[in-house]
Amino acid sequence: MKKDVLALAELRMSEKRPSKETLNHPGLVYLASGTDPFSNTQEAYLTAYKNLGIDIINRVPEENAPAPLKPGESVDAGNGYKRSYLGLYDTYCRMEYPFKDVDDFFEAEEIDLDYNKLITPVPHSLNKDEIQRKMKLAGEIGLYYYMYYTTLFMWGVEYLGWEIFLLAAAMDPEGFKEKFLDMAFKKSLEAITLLSEIDSPFVFVHDDLADANGPVFSPEWYEEYIFPRYVELWKPAKEAGKKIIFTADGNMTQLLKQLKQTGVDGVMLENPATDFDKILEHFGDGTVIGGIETAKLTFGTAEEIRKHVYEVYEKVKGIPGFVMSTPGGIHGNIPLENLEAYFDT
Repeated sequence: MKKDVLALAELRMSEKRPSKETLNHPGLVYLASGTDPFSNTQEAYLTAYKNLGIDIINRVPEENAPAPLKPGESVDAGNGYKRSYLGLYDTYCRMEYPFKDVDDFFEAEEIDLDYNKLITPVPHSLNKDEIQRKMKLAGEIGLYYYMYYTTLFMWGVEYLGWEIFLLAAAMDPEGFKEKFLDMAFKKSLEAITLLSEIDSPFVFVHDDLADANGPVFSPEWYEEYIFPRYVELWKPAKEAGKKIIFTADGNMTQLLKQLKQTGVDGVMLENPATDFDKILEHFGDGTVIGGIETAKLTFGTAEEIRKHVYEVYEKVKGIPGFVMSTPGGIHGNIPLENLEAYFDT
């Protein structure tokens, strides 16, 4: 319920521990709601959230979901994107970028950083009226949140692609800052200022600062070009009394201390990519969303999943800011019987 999330914001133990899930499994939505998720998507989602006890929610459909692709299927989505099956809703991946190489990037006269032109995993555009409308639709079932996807680092990934981003930022870091990061910072400051005006205790931001092995730049690069800018980006939220929840994939273990120092109040990080004990060590006094490993839900047995849930619970039962979640999302590839074991436990 929304009241449990509001208690979480104050780090108070509520009657029911809050849960957060990215719900994208058509079979689970139908099982939990009794409603066809394609013919009445909004009712199916809201009922499933209520019956599953999911309190922090990131999708409130306002129209019926389109027919998804088949598992394993991919199609051209236009504008350089590919669409692939993921579950009730498909996923998108950018395949073409505006510059052919680093020289082409540095020589370009104009760069168009328009957030709403990106097709990110965030399920709708950054629009204040739309966010508030979805919060109203969710009502007391839970707290709807919007996650800002390209906080700073991810602007390079989503707009330039990994190769040109990494080469340009490493070859000429000051030139890259002046040409790209300064503009990305300005765009993100506007976005976070807007999100700080929403009637919610949290502002969710996302930046994949690392890959599966850890940070992709030297520690000095992050200290020079990322973390000081984070302090500035969080200011509108802090001044509005909001808490920053930082989301990322990859192995973020080496960067947890620095994130905390910038003023991040809580994290939603995939584990075991990031060591869960280290997450609790650094953010156990704040908000931690996660704990459940997507791979165990996907490939484990029902008994292994029950054991996993109990092990996580034992670690966190004294932490008022903990929210049990599968940060990787509940998508269509996870066996339904495993999800039943998870939610039952």
